[in-house]
Amino acid sequence: MATQLAKLNQYIPVDLLRDQDETIDITDKFKGRVGDVDSYIKLWVYSNSLPQDMTGWRVLFQGTDSQHNDFRSYMKMDDSQQLDMIKTGRITLYFDANIFQCDGQWEQAYFSFISPDGKIVSTVNILLVAMGSNFYARMGKHAKSVIDEFNDILKKLQDEADVDTKQLKKIVDDTNKMLTELGDDTKQQFLEWLAKYKQSLQDALNAVDDPKEGLMTKYSSLLTMAKQIQEILKQAQFHDRPFHFATVSAMQKYTALMDGDLAITHGWDNYDDGHGAYWNIRVKHKDETPDEQNVISINTDMGLVAERNSSLLSADSLEDFLYGYTIEIKHNQCEHPLCPAVLYYEDAIGTERDGLGKTSHGFGQTNTKLINCIAEYPDANTIKVKIPRNFYLDAVPHYKFGAWYLIDGNRTIKVDLGMPIDDAKAQAGDGEGNSYLSPNTGYFSKPTSPTDLRAVYIDEHTQRLLWRD
Repeated sequence: MATQLAKLNQYIPVDLLRDQDETIDITDKFKGRVGDVDSYIKLWVYSNSLPQDMTGWRVLFQGTDSQHNDFRSYMKMDDSQQLDMIKTGRITLYFDANIFQCDGQWEQAYFSFISPDGKIVSTVNILLVAMGSNFYARMGKHAKSVIDEFNDILKKLQDEADVDTKQLKKIVDDTNKMLTELGDDTKQQFLEWLAKYKQSLQDALNAVDDPKEGLMTKYSSLLTMAKQIQEILKQAQFHDRPFHFATVSAMQKYTALMDGDLAITHGWDNYDDGHGAYWNIRVKHKDETPDEQNVISINTDMGLVAERNSSLLSADSLEDFLYGYTIEIKHNQCEHPLCPAVLYYEDAIGTERDGLGKTSHGFGQTNTKLINCIAEYPDANTIKVKIPRNFYLDAVPHYKFGAWYLIDGNRTIKVDLGMPIDDAKAQAGDGEGNSYLSPNTGYFSKPTSPTDLRAVYIDEHTQRLLWRD
């Protein structure tokens, strides 16, 4: 049993619906080494503290290593190892071969979990450290390989030049010794030859050091071009994945964004302020004025804006989406109701849009829905019932017939606390309640309709919303 528990401790717990702003330190459970071809990591995936069936899921690894090399690849998922069980979220993920090209801590590393229907459910930041090796190869770095080879050749030439210099000195010394034994004519001829040799040597050195055409100048130019190519390739490969920014301001200042890019801001004013968002980068429409909330001006010379993508949910917005509308009731019952129930319906008698009994279905409520809710208890006489923010009504709760009602036009919400109610006590607190949306600058900052709507486009700037039949 102790051995099995020790093996289970190898799995790193990840909750897809919990706050993942903090980086998960995996260094004590994962040891990747430069040159490894079959490195793996073991995860235990949860969803809101419950084991997540990972059948049909994909995991995308993205990151930047200590040498600024960028990687993006889908990881092989398997449950073949002992204690693996994909149905309960215990999985083993394998990194691509040769992904660890240099030692040290990665600048950025994270997993993106993609559901079977293709949606990115959660992104998890990790602290990743690769250990060193005596030998490794970097794939796809042709420019750097050429430069390294050039440096090797240059060093060999320098070493050979040092050897030649020593040999030449010995020859000159021996010749000078011999010249003392020769006549003046022979000595003069040799000195002329030596002068020509020195001039030829100087010409060769000038060919290396010439500021316009010299070998060193051409080498420096080659090095600069190689760095430019590497930077272009780096920027190009960035555009096939989302850009991550700590704040909206950081996104606005980044000049490399292009039309069609997807950007993710982890916060509005601060990294962890809970107002992260997804943004589509596009060309600004003619005569368009960004509202700086849902359409943001960005600092480029290409006429681009960042438009909020409200179709994507993040961990920051999920809880607000599910429970972002609060109904506060002053019930005065001196206890905590354990089973509140919330019912939504439309066109109750007396609330019809077109008058009493004028609806297509005749008399009585329609579109009735039982709404999931959670409850908070500020004190023994007050309850806060939280429901999805798209059921927002511009109304306050009023007590009658043993329950509390909110009415906005033809829409009604009924809150039943699920216990016997003392009418006199409830009436004493009638009108003291409230209902409101949670304040934020993230997704769903404006209330949406609880029933289906369809959009009719008038032009590229204007649309009209109509109720579906």
